[in-house]
Amino acid sequence: MELLNSEIEPRIEILPSKSIAVDENGLGVMKFGENNDYPQIVEKLILGSVDACAIANMYASFIIGKGFRAPINDIVVGKDGRGNSITVRSLLRAFAHSAKMYNGGYFHLNYTLKDPNKPRIASIKPVPFKNCRLGIPDDVKYSGKVAVYENWAKDPKVKFDKTKVRFYPVFSDSDEVLRAQVKEVNGIDKHKGQVYFLFLDDNYFYPLSPFDPVLLDCDTQAEISRFKNNQIRNGFTDKTIVRIAGTDDAVEILNKEVVNMMGSRGNNCMTIRDDLDPTTGKIAKEGGDIVVEKIPTNINDKLFESWESSLANNLRKANGACPKILIDYDSSNLGTTSGEAITQAVNFYNAKTQSDRDMISQMFSQILKKFDNEVLANNTDWTIEPLTLTTITNGINTNTSTAAG
Repeated sequence: MELLNSEIEPRIEILPSKSIAVDENGLGVMKFGENNDYPQIVEKLILGSVDACAIANMYASFIIGKGFRAPINDIVVGKDGRGNSITVRSLLRAFAHSAKMYNGGYFHLNYTLKDPNKPRIASIKPVPFKNCRLGIPDDVKYSGKVAVYENWAKDPKVKFDKTKVRFYPVFSDSDEVLRAQVKEVNGIDKHKGQVYFLFLDDNYFYPLSPFDPVLLDCDTQAEISRFKNNQIRNGFTDKTIVRIAGTDDAVEILNKEVVNMMGSRGNNCMTIRDDLDPTTGKIAKEGGDIVVEKIPTNINDKLFESWESSLANNLRKANGACPKILIDYDSSNLGTTSGEAITQAVNFYNAKTQSDRDMISQMFSQILKKFDNEVLANNTDWTIEPLTLTTITNGINTNTSTAAG
């Protein structure tokens, strides 16, 4: 099944196929989409829609919540590409922001063998979801490797170079498996590490985006925004035509003066040379009268008002029925009811996202019990504290929600 549209924006065409096939480059990986670009297209569609972005960010906020209940959020577990510390909380944040678009995420794990009988994870770093593809599965549908590359979609501006595809074994909870991998490459220093992945949607080989049912709605919203922008720039205001009988030089001089007077919107005025007197129809004498004509606009600025409402509603429904009040926030809702509607909305969405937080908690427990840090390795409480909403109204700090569950 494919979703078809001519374009999202001038620089890309979309054909977000959800088909899965073996990669044609002989790399032993499974393509995600006919052109292996499903994650890349999803990202651009979501980023082109203001409501999709708002909903995705709200979902991520609820997944992150207030962080882990145990005092472990600030423990450093690695370094990013810029040399900045990656903490347990920032690792949670990275996964949440991957899951908001793709329903899953990947982590790269490096190991240490200080104790040969007890391998430990030395560092963890997020890997962009769109850069990852799984290897061909075996008879029991298990993929033992993850391929990482930055140009699976084959950007025409960048040459596809399969020699730059990096392969990693999938995370194994078995110390014996890790030791065998280290032995195979002749030492821990040559071991590339493992990649752990979690898909919140595991009905298919690859997870479908939370926005998969409404990708065309994302595109439609972007097109409406672009249409409005084009009308403001090119068609929304009245046009003016200045007709002058005279030489070409006189027309050019007058045109410059008119544009200067109108400022940046001077493109709404056109100055033309016309030797015909618009009243008599005869040849105007040199230096004749200047005629100014107005072309009024007939654009209806209410054209897409109902569309925008239904599109936003579709996007929210596709993402766990995200309450409208959380996206279209209105301070008047706080009023005398102490924000009861927002309180209920927060509790409702906490309940809707609880199962995802539970799955993520289990993931962190599985990974970090093997981390080279005694506090993390011995931690038994991986509960993510649900988000609470604290509002400040008229200088009074008021807690307007209670955690669900």
